[in-house]
Amino acid sequence: MLGAPSKSSSKRGGLVLILIIAFISPGCLDFGSEDTTYSSSEDGPITIEVWHTFAAESKEEVTFTNAVRDFEAANPNITVEITLVPFANADQLFMTAAQGGEAPDLMRLSSDQLGAIGEVRVNGFPLLEDLRPHLTPQDRAQFESRALESMRYGDELYGIPASQDCLSLIFNKALFDAEGLDYPDETWTEQDLLAAAQQLTQQDVQGLALPIKTAYWWFPIQEGFGGSLFDENGNPTLDSNGSSESMRWMLDLELEHEVVATGTQIEGMKNQFITSKAAMIVDGPWNWATYEDSRLNIGQTLLPTVSETGERMSPLVTYKGWTVSKQSAHKVAATELALWLSSASVQKEFALETYTMPTHSQLETDEEILGDEVIAGFLEQTKVATPAPTTRAMSLVYGPLSTAFEQAYTETASTSDALSDANDELISLIENLQRADAIEPNVGYRTIQVNITTDGSENYSIYFDGELHSEIITDNGQGKPSTGYDNCTADGVEMQQFGQTRLLPSGAQEIECYLTGMIPNKLHNIEVYADSILLFSVEDLTGVSDERPDSGDTSPVMFAIGAIVLSLIALLSYARYRDGQLGRTNSRLAHFYIAPAMLALAVLTFYPVMYGFWLSFTDADQTHLGEQAFIGLSNFWDVITASGFIRVTIFTLVWTVVNVSAHIGLGLFLALVLQRANIKGKTAYRTILLLPWAVPSYISVLVWKGMFQPDGLINDLLGTDINFLSDPTGAQIIVILVNIWLGIPFMMMSISGALQALPKDMYEAAKIDGVTGWDAFLYLTFPNLKSALVPLSLLGFIWTFNMFNVIYLMTDGGPDLYFGEPGQTDILITYVYDVAFRDGAYGVAAAWSVIIFLMLLAFSWTYMKQTNATEAAV
Repeated sequence: MLGAPSKSSSKRGGLVLILIIAFISPGCLDFGSEDTTYSSSEDGPITIEVWHTFAAESKEEVTFTNAVRDFEAANPNITVEITLVPFANADQLFMTAAQGGEAPDLMRLSSDQLGAIGEVRVNGFPLLEDLRPHLTPQDRAQFESRALESMRYGDELYGIPASQDCLSLIFNKALFDAEGLDYPDETWTEQDLLAAAQQLTQQDVQGLALPIKTAYWWFPIQEGFGGSLFDENGNPTLDSNGSSESMRWMLDLELEHEVVATGTQIEGMKNQFITSKAAMIVDGPWNWATYEDSRLNIGQTLLPTVSETGERMSPLVTYKGWTVSKQSAHKVAATELALWLSSASVQKEFALETYTMPTHSQLETDEEILGDEVIAGFLEQTKVATPAPTTRAMSLVYGPLSTAFEQAYTETASTSDALSDANDELISLIENLQRADAIEPNVGYRTIQVNITTDGSENYSIYFDGELHSEIITDNGQGKPSTGYDNCTADGVEMQQFGQTRLLPSGAQEIECYLTGMIPNKLHNIEVYADSILLFSVEDLTGVSDERPDSGDTSPVMFAIGAIVLSLIALLSYARYRDGQLGRTNSRLAHFYIAPAMLALAVLTFYPVMYGFWLSFTDADQTHLGEQAFIGLSNFWDVITASGFIRVTIFTLVWTVVNVSAHIGLGLFLALVLQRANIKGKTAYRTILLLPWAVPSYISVLVWKGMFQPDGLINDLLGTDINFLSDPTGAQIIVILVNIWLGIPFMMMSISGALQALPKDMYEAAKIDGVTGWDAFLYLTFPNLKSALVPLSLLGFIWTFNMFNVIYLMTDGGPDLYFGEPGQTDILITYVYDVAFRDGAYGVAAAWSVIIFLMLLAFSWTYMKQTNATEAAV
C-alpha cells in the first residue's frame, strides 16, 4: 500500500530577490536526448539563467552553446540566458550574487569549490539546492560513483558531474626527436624525468615547464613520495612522510637542476610549451586543443612513479558539474537542463571536440572515446589519480601551502619546517571556522512514500510512469552501507546497496522507500513488481512545495531610506528659511537644485557607510548572513591584536607617503618644465605624459607585471632571469614604482592648470626687482600654488591609501611569508578584501574598514587644520 506523503512547513528568509520570474501553471512536458527522457511540470514560458566558466570563443563554449540551443529547440517554452564568468573566481561571484538574491538558476562549479560554498547561509538557507530528491536512482546510475560522490558536501548532493580533470605529462615529440631521446611512457620514474629534462635543457629551451610554487602541481608529487594532504578521517597531514622530500624535489627542479625556468607561473609555462621553449609540461586536457592549434607534435603519458616508494605520482581529480541555486524559481526545469548538459551525448561531444574528460558511465566503454589516444590516455591518468576531497578543509589548504612554498623557495625556512607550520595553520583555520547550522530536510519534496509487504519474492522492481525507478533484490553478501542518496528501509533498518540496487535482508517483512525524482503536484503512476509479476499499481502525487528564500523583508531598508529623504527635506527647508532670513541668497530654488546631489550622496554613500559601521559591531560572516548579532567592540579588538597589523599599517603609510610625495614632486617638476616659454611641442609632450592616465589602469598594471616576470622585457634588457616579484623588498619597490608611474600624469595636469592661472604681471614685476629662477619659484610660485597643492596632496593621500588594483593585480599582496598574516605587499585595503571575501568574516572586515576610515579622517582633519587648506592663498 502507499503511504501519505509527508509535509514540512516552508521556511522564510533570504535577501532581496532582484529577478522575479513569473509563476508557471503546473503541467507536463516531455523531452529527451537519445536514451534519456526528462519531464517538466512547468509548461508556460520559462527563463533559466545559466552561468558557465568556459573560455570565451573557445571550442568548449561553442559546444556548450550548441547543447543549450538543442535543449531550447526541444523545449520551446524554455529560454536559456547564458553568462560567462571567469573560472578563477566563479565561486566568489556566485556567493556574492546569491547573498544579494541574484543567483543564476544553474551554475557550473568545480567540486573543490563546493567546500567554500557549502557552509554559506543566507537567513539559514544554503546557496545551493540539494539534488538528492531531484534524481532517481536511474539518474544517478548514469554517472561514475566517485564522480557523483565528489559533487557532495556532507550529506547533500550539490551538483551533477559533467566532466573531470587532472594533470598528466605532455611532451613535445619534435624536441625529443632532435636529441634522439625515447618518448616518456608509463614506465618512467622521477629520475628518468629529471635525466631527460637535463638533457633537453640547453640554450633557450627548458626540459620541463612547471609552476614550482603552485600547490596544485605539488599534490601528485607529494602522493608519489608517500605523503598525503589528509588522513582517512579528513585531518590535515601536509607534513606527512615524504611530503618534505617531495617539496624539496619540486623546488630543486628550478633552484638546483635548472630544468625549469626561473619564476615559471601557470600562464608562463603554457607560453613556454607553445613556443617550443619547453620540452615537457605537466598540464591537463583543458589546454590540449591550444597546443594542437599551435601545430605542435605532442604526446601524453602517465606521470612517473617515484623509485624510492614505488608509488605513482597521483594528481588530484576535480569534477566540474552543474549546480542548481536554492533561489531558483524553476528548479525542476533547471535540474532537467543540468541532466541534459551532463547526458552521454553532450559529454561525448565535449570529449571528442574539446578533450573534456567524461563522467558518464555509458562512455567508459564507448569505442570512439577509447579509440582517441588523447582522451583514453587522460582517462587512464584519472584511474590512478585521487579525487579532491569536497570539504571546507580542502578549500582552505591553498593559503597555508602558498606561504610554505614561499618560505622554502626564499630559504626563510626548511621544507620540513614550512610544511609543519602550514599544517598547524590549516588545523587552526579549521578549528576556528564558523559552522553553519544543519539543514533541515524538506520532507516529502519531490518524493513519494511507497510501502511493500514482502511475499517471499527475490526481486522487487518499482516503476513510475513506465520507467524503472528502484530495484530491490535479496542480499547476496556483497552489499555496502547506503550512500545516503535516498531512504529505503526493511523492517525499519536502512538497506545496504550493491551499485544502485538495494539489498533485501533475509526474512524482512516490510519495505518502505521514498521514491525521489517526483514532480510536485503531478499525478504519477507507480507500479511494483515482484519477480516480474505486478504486485500492485497506484496513482499518487506529492504536494510538498519547493523551499526557497522569499524576497526578504525590505521594510528596514525602506524605512531607513525614507528617514533619510524626510531628514534631507527638513534640513534643506530649514536652510532655505535661515538663508532667506539672513539675506544670504536671492534664489528661491538654490536649495532645490542641490537636493538631488545631496539625496544621492545620502543614499549611495552615507547610508552604506553607516551600515558598515553597524556591521562592524556584529558577528556577521558568510555562514550566518542575515542572522548576525551585536557583539560590541570584539571585532575591533581582533583587528588591533591581529598578527601583522602593525606591519601592514606601516607599509601602508610608507606606500602612501612615498607615492604621494613622488606624484606631487615629479608632477610639479614636469608641469614647471612644460610651462617654460622656450619649450616647443608642449601639446605633444603633455599628450604623451598623459597616456598612463588615459590607458585603463588594470591593463597598464598587467603589462608592468608581465615586464617584470623572469621572461619579461626587463630581464631581456638586463640579460638576467631575476624573479623580481618573489623578493619581498623587490616586490614592494616595484608596486610603488608602478603606482608612481600611474599617478604622475594626473598631478602634472592638475598643477599645470594651476600654474597657468597665476598672473604673469606678478613675475614681470618680480623680474624688474631681480627676483628670478629659484627665488621666483620659492617666493612667488610655490606660495601661490598652495591653494591647489594642499587639496591635491590630500586627495592623493586618500586615493593612494586605498589604491587596491595595483597591488591586487601585480602581486595579490604576496609574497606571503607569514602564516595567517598579510602578505609583504599587502596594504590595509587589500588585506580587508581577503578578510571579507576569502575568509568570509564580514564583521571583522567592516571593523578594519572603520579603522581605515578613522585613520583617514584623523589625517584629513589634522592636515586641513595645519595647512589652512580651506583658506585662500595670500
